[in-house]
Amino acid sequence: MNPKQYSLKDSPIRKLLFVFAGPAVLGLLINALYNIVDRIFVGQFVGAEGLSAVTFVFPITIFQFAFVLLFGSGAGVLIANYLGQEKQEEAEKVLGNMMAGLLITIVLFTLAGFLFYEPLLILFGAKGELLNLSSDYLLIIIMGFPLSFLLALEFTCRAEGNPRLPALLILISSIINVSLDLVFMKIFKMGVSGAALATIIAQGVNALLMLRYYIKGKSHVKLAWKNIKLQKHIILPILAVGLAPFIMDSAMGLQNVIANNLLLKSGGIHAVAAMGIIFAVNTFFMMTALGTGDGMQPIISYNFGAKRPDRTRQTLDYALKMVGIVALIGIIIIELFPTQITSVFIKGNESIITITKTALQIFVLSIPFYMLQIVITRYFQAIHANKVATFLAILRPVLLFVPIVYFLNWTNGLNGIWMAFVLSDSLSVLISFGFVYRYSMKNQKLVRVKC
Repeated sequence: MNPKQYSLKDSPIRKLLFVFAGPAVLGLLINALYNIVDRIFVGQFVGAEGLSAVTFVFPITIFQFAFVLLFGSGAGVLIANYLGQEKQEEAEKVLGNMMAGLLITIVLFTLAGFLFYEPLLILFGAKGELLNLSSDYLLIIIMGFPLSFLLALEFTCRAEGNPRLPALLILISSIINVSLDLVFMKIFKMGVSGAALATIIAQGVNALLMLRYYIKGKSHVKLAWKNIKLQKHIILPILAVGLAPFIMDSAMGLQNVIANNLLLKSGGIHAVAAMGIIFAVNTFFMMTALGTGDGMQPIISYNFGAKRPDRTRQTLDYALKMVGIVALIGIIIIELFPTQITSVFIKGNESIITITKTALQIFVLSIPFYMLQIVITRYFQAIHANKVATFLAILRPVLLFVPIVYFLNWTNGLNGIWMAFVLSDSLSVLISFGFVYRYSMKNQKLVRVKC
């Protein structure tokens, strides 16, 4: 997209949301597709143990991506805001500080990964063959950390008005990932190690091409060596704005750890494998919500900086309608075809198929609630209501889910775990809409005073 073709301040919101959120959603959906294909290959060529192993590693990969969100989302919001105020130099300082923060994080996170990956998996409940498979998968994923962290540049690229490039690079990396999955797992029989290797190669290509875009000077916001340093007055606002999605992603990792442990106790390895299938299916809806939220943020942040609260709220309204429609379509499809969906991932294991069918039919009811809540959290992050965004980030996966899942698991066994997702998500979205209403009333009063 040529930034001159559209005005974030004056172009119709529907058109802007389609231009910005469309590529973001498409890119993340393509990314979701290769994650789903990963699970399909693992389920078909490794079986229940492989699916369970990947599921146990999932919280760690979520936590790693939380740091990508911390720097990328935080910097993206600030860059869009500064561009709305026509402060080009400040936007470029934000980009440089983000890169400095990422480089430090890459070193620390990679070292910690190599040192503590096995104790972490044991802490999560992995043991025996499950521990061996999880370790094989995770060790390779850690090797890719130095490049996968650079995917934070996708957020700053969208923030400067170029949403198509990240989407294109995700498409390229997805094709690479699926192709290598086939080669490593079907031809070379590498099992979960092959799935992990395919993932880090695909992410590495994406990150290197994204970095090339900035190094070659093709970006609107330039990456200058003089700005790649930590400056307290810049890095702290980046971290403050990015804190909400960081906490949300980290809390989701904690949520998955707790769920996996309870599943292992209540239903064994087959229940954990079922959760792996649900994660794969759920990725489609999660990425749609995240892509919509990421796509709307530059529009909201720009207009927030330009003092246009009417356009920020209108953007939120359209975004909520978009994810609501997708969620309703998803509910209908999953409720009608749970067995067919499950059989795509694994065949010949009636225990897993039975558990997953029931789990899907219950879990699917939570989809519209958490999709709406993700978008609302991104909205508050974009208007710099950091305390509200942070509270909403931990509300669903920690404050509500943790006590609810222990209670429902105690009273309803395995099915109580799936029910906990529905109850915690529905309560969290009600509270989230309460905050939206309160801020809407506050903005209306401000508009009347100005008039």
